[in-house]
Amino acid sequence: MIALRPIVAQDQEAFQAFVRELSPESRINRFLMPVRELAPAVLTALTQPDQASHVGLVATEDARIIGEGRYVARADGSRGEFAIAVTDRWQRRGIGTRLLAALTAAAHRAGIAALEGEILRTNVAMLKFVLSAGFRLRICPGDGTLTIAERLLA
Repeated sequence: MIALRPIVAQDQEAFQAFVRELSPESRINRFLMPVRELAPAVLTALTQPDQASHVGLVATEDARIIGEGRYVARADGSRGEFAIAVTDRWQRRGIGTRLLAALTAAAHRAGIAALEGEILRTNVAMLKFVLSAGFRLRICPGDGTLTIAERLLA
């Protein structure tokens, strides 16, 4: 059974294993650069969100992390930048949809007016996913390799 829950500091080892399990292409799509694993400071930051301005969720099968989603609110609280990743083996099974729905609900409860995220233009699966979830797409000013996905929540 797949469960969604907030990520916690004790998830560091499992989260690093999750990142290592992503294919090289999936790691580039998630982090917008090639990584094999996360640096200790990045790992700490991603596994210790405050769950207010930085909400982090994981999808787990037993104790294994198979997906993650998060948003970080801007300083003024008006928008949140989101990211979602699911291990290649579990993609296209509704886990990303569940993570996005949970993030959207949390952002709405927090009074965030919109979610937005940067997506590589080559990440066709994610572009289709966010379009089907009601996001609008636009080219990122100053970086033609990125598309900005935006969805108003109010």
